[in-house]
Amino acid sequence: MKRAAILYNPIAGSGRARSMAERAHRLLAAQGYEVENLPTQRPGHAEALARGRAATLDLLLVAGGDGSIREALAGLGDQRSRVPVAILACGNANVVARELGIPRDAAGALEVLRSGTATPIDLGRINSELFLAMVGIGWDARTVRHLSQLRRTRWGARWYRLWADSAYFAAGLAGVFQWPPGRIRLSCSGRPFGRAYCAAQIANFRCYGKGWSMVPDAHSSSGQLHFQARKRAGPVFILWQLLAAMGSFRPPRFLSDPGNETRIVVHGDRPFALQVDGDDRGCFTRVEIEIEPRAAWILTPATQSPRLGSRETASTSPRTRSRFSPRTFRTVSGEWPRPSNPFVS
Repeated sequence: MKRAAILYNPIAGSGRARSMAERAHRLLAAQGYEVENLPTQRPGHAEALARGRAATLDLLLVAGGDGSIREALAGLGDQRSRVPVAILACGNANVVARELGIPRDAAGALEVLRSGTATPIDLGRINSELFLAMVGIGWDARTVRHLSQLRRTRWGARWYRLWADSAYFAAGLAGVFQWPPGRIRLSCSGRPFGRAYCAAQIANFRCYGKGWSMVPDAHSSSGQLHFQARKRAGPVFILWQLLAAMGSFRPPRFLSDPGNETRIVVHGDRPFALQVDGDDRGCFTRVEIEIEPRAAWILTPATQSPRLGSRETASTSPRTRSRFSPRTFRTVSGEWPRPSNPFVS
């Protein structure tokens, strides 16, 4: 019998994750799966639950936010090349769902579970930690740090649950006026890049959050890390960069330098704030970031309009057509059309 596990965050989406997990359980059970529903209880729990079951699973579902998805993929380890992951998006930003065109409503997400396509995506790694979307250094990392501190207070946690966007705005203002910023330098595959910068966003996904794009050239299956390194500090230039991100435009070159590489090392002249996929990671003076191409398989809509991260649909991408032959994996109602995976016999 095929086995599936559903990891869900009981508080995600004001409890919506639990109800979506129950609906997914009924759907999978009706299709002959042996299904286990597993609520997470603390940060890092999803990774532990996935790790303990990875070798026996045929399918893993995650009902929660981007943090739960990242933990689940980390827990799968070397089984990521074999076990596809389905997403029931219940978080605040839902960057992964936005990037891959996965519906955020229950009916649409369950339809992807019935008839979706297993799509390969790249994963990033910073030092020893896996990440999905992006690494931020500078103002956005300071914003995340202030928000994290705010959420650790009773009133701040309540504020975030009720009005998350306004809490982000307040944390962002605090980050703008934290002065002076340090300077960082980038090395790409061992070669110095550009000049000294005050901030950088290094991305695997084009989607940054709420549909914004800080690094509009990034793509989840490009095999490259793309980045924007900001030269100029101050509220006016931060606002300029945010306006470009809201419109998914490249910032002007006098403001920011773009680039792409498979391995990037960042050095700071003083400890710099770091955020990874929207989570505060403290302060560092040096980090190493690299890409892991085609490291995971995510269930995406079989037919979808061009998503934020691509000007083409997954089914018509020239890169997919030229490099991979058709292959299928079993799904709950038949098969998942899937490009050939060299790690699966």
